[in-house]
Amino acid sequence: MKRLILRNVMLLLIGAVPQTSAFMPASVVNKKLQIVPSTSYGLSFRRRLNRSSLHNDKNGYDDISFYEGDDDLFSSLSANTGDKDEDLSGSATRQFQLGYDIILSSYAGNMAFDTIVDWEYFSQEDDEKNIVQPNPLDPNQPRRTRESSGSVIRIFRGELSGRVASMMRSQGKEYRILLKEFSGEMAVELAEAEFRCIGKLQSDLCALKSEEAKNGDWANTASSRYLLAQDEKTDTKEDDNNLTKLMDILNSRKESSPFVGILGRLNIDDLDLEPNEWYRALGVPPPKFNSVWIVYEYAGLGTASQYSQPPLFRRSRLPPQKGFFGPTPPPQLPPWKSTANYVVKGIMKKSLEALAELHENGVVHRSIGRSSIVLSTPELDKSIPTSIYTTNPSQLVIKLTDFGFSGLISESAKDETFRARARAFNINIKDPYKSSTDIVNTASILDTNFAIAEDLHALGFVFLGILLTTLAEPKSEIEKMPDTGEDSLQRLLGEIFEKDFNQFREYCEEEDVWSNVVSLLDENDGAGWDLLESLCFARERVSKLDNSNFQLVTARG
Repeated sequence: MKRLILRNVMLLLIGAVPQTSAFMPASVVNKKLQIVPSTSYGLSFRRRLNRSSLHNDKNGYDDISFYEGDDDLFSSLSANTGDKDEDLSGSATRQFQLGYDIILSSYAGNMAFDTIVDWEYFSQEDDEKNIVQPNPLDPNQPRRTRESSGSVIRIFRGELSGRVASMMRSQGKEYRILLKEFSGEMAVELAEAEFRCIGKLQSDLCALKSEEAKNGDWANTASSRYLLAQDEKTDTKEDDNNLTKLMDILNSRKESSPFVGILGRLNIDDLDLEPNEWYRALGVPPPKFNSVWIVYEYAGLGTASQYSQPPLFRRSRLPPQKGFFGPTPPPQLPPWKSTANYVVKGIMKKSLEALAELHENGVVHRSIGRSSIVLSTPELDKSIPTSIYTTNPSQLVIKLTDFGFSGLISESAKDETFRARARAFNINIKDPYKSSTDIVNTASILDTNFAIAEDLHALGFVFLGILLTTLAEPKSEIEKMPDTGEDSLQRLLGEIFEKDFNQFREYCEEEDVWSNVVSLLDENDGAGWDLLESLCFARERVSKLDNSNFQLVTARG
């Protein structure tokens, strides 16, 4: 008799399970935030029409500093298969108010998260359960299903105003900001996770860069900002100075933060604005009751998801340029090797480094996808990194975003869903609450390895998707590309090819659009394939490690 058990599922789906089915207890497997581009444009509070788009390309071709002389792009990439809740940056206590501190410019889009369910099948005979592999071609026996849970987070563009904005403009620095409205019980929980984990990362960073922040001065001035702004006899000069220092640290030309930083929260409790006025200004409904507004640094809206398209397709959608004798077509694409260098040495290497910094500071992301990797730059023109004509990795800064499902490594074992996911790989992680009290707030090597391996696994499939899209060479703009979505790649590797990368390589080799990608990954005795395999199957590697010898899985090479 064959039965079906639910191995991993988001809690949102439990209520949809028929009571007549034979299900085992459910647990969370994966929660991923995805940016859904908005098609609406609105007026800012300055009543000016804003027609900027989420997907603008830089048409100029002025970054010709190509990388040359390296035939092994993967030689420097390796997966090395191998608490402080206090916020020293002040972002958790700093409250801004519309008008005095911030001007909303336009509605940028919304974010949603998907419900991802992993299914496991087994046969039961004489009270023994044996896992069986379903037919991968049978649509009635899926290994993974995905369902959209709807929009819960709205994104707005804005800019700082008042004294702090004048300071930033006078120095030629970025004064634009991004705001997210978290509404609803689950969204507020996501906001709390963002404050906690990004706050920890910022605290660690600020403590290294500023003695004032380390001593708590920034947190003190941030906590009094809102009250000082309302008093006509006082001002926020001191916190303005600390805020500019924080923004300099987050967006330094020498060493930017590997995450999109939080500046504070927007207080809308005292907002006296007619709903119709808000709608006329921004084209969307007014703030929702009890929503949480987080103010972020502006790192741009270009993500790896936006970039993950064949360059030929993107070039075909660029508008003609104005020439002396009339419209002219966009410039020719850069050489393939230059783009490959940018993808590998820029996007992939710097993404690994950004993730490693998170892990080294005790934070796991838990929902890495192409939309959570922001392609940014210290320059004011944030569209440069996602342009098909950009090939110089030095112009790129990778920042991770969407920390709504993130957590501290030290607390991973407290989560039953985390322990359930580990058991699926024959990894037995103990419940710290049922163990001796001295380990409740610590993480074992086993906990740490599996928590990190989950992020590496997700990043591996992100890299696969990036390589098979950005370096694909279709013959025309209308050629149909093979499916390179995350679910499709997971299904190919996990079900069709049964985790055999050699078979997956042969599959890619059969597609003409990927011939150069396969050759690139074959270089240096297949170093590229080795990297991808070590990432995609990081969780399987952890299950085989001898943790008594303190082997640690990291993203460092």
